[in-house]
Amino acid sequence: MNETTDPNNAILLVAIVAFYWVLLGSWGQPLPRSGEDKAKRDDAQTRQRTGCVENTSSGDTPLDVIRKSDPSFDPATFLAGAKAAYEIVLLAYANGDIQTLKRLVGPEVLDIFERAIAGRRDRDEMLQLTFIGMREATVVSVLEEDGTAEIAVRFVSDVVTVTRSANDAIVAGDPQQIVEVIDTWTFACETLSTKRNWMLIATDGE
Repeated sequence: MNETTDPNNAILLVAIVAFYWVLLGSWGQPLPRSGEDKAKRDDAQTRQRTGCVENTSSGDTPLDVIRKSDPSFDPATFLAGAKAAYEIVLLAYANGDIQTLKRLVGPEVLDIFERAIAGRRDRDEMLQLTFIGMREATVVSVLEEDGTAEIAVRFVSDVVTVTRSANDAIVAGDPQQIVEVIDTWTFACETLSTKRNWMLIATDGE
């Protein structure tokens, strides 16, 4: 996908993610990075917490432990929704589509994205992004505390990115080069809420 993608297709993709997120709610840069969010998350995961899903028995994965506490949770559906959200957020960021980002990311991440998009606009630059495919999506950590669940997913994907100036000169990237992108994104929702929408609250790249 790229910046010339049919708007109807983009609307359809957002609808697909919304559908997945509704199902998930039934349980219990080229993106800019949020270093502060990562530091908070890393610090939180080093402390002992009541209700934190960190210690799993042999053979259990973090998502298996969540499913034990709530049998309605579907790990496959969660990952499908997370992968769809990843692709849509990448496209929305490249296109400067703030409205789509508002539906899928939390306030802190949205602020970072908005500032990066505004910077491109001020420089009169355009980011073209083509999503080639997802190689891998793996849950790396799960945290539950005080009615909030956080799931960190490591994505490995292939993309083509090119930043162009107003006169179409290439500022960064290569339109002929496929780049492997490795990101860890953290999604969160309020488990005690009747409307449980998963939101992207932190991003980190390798």
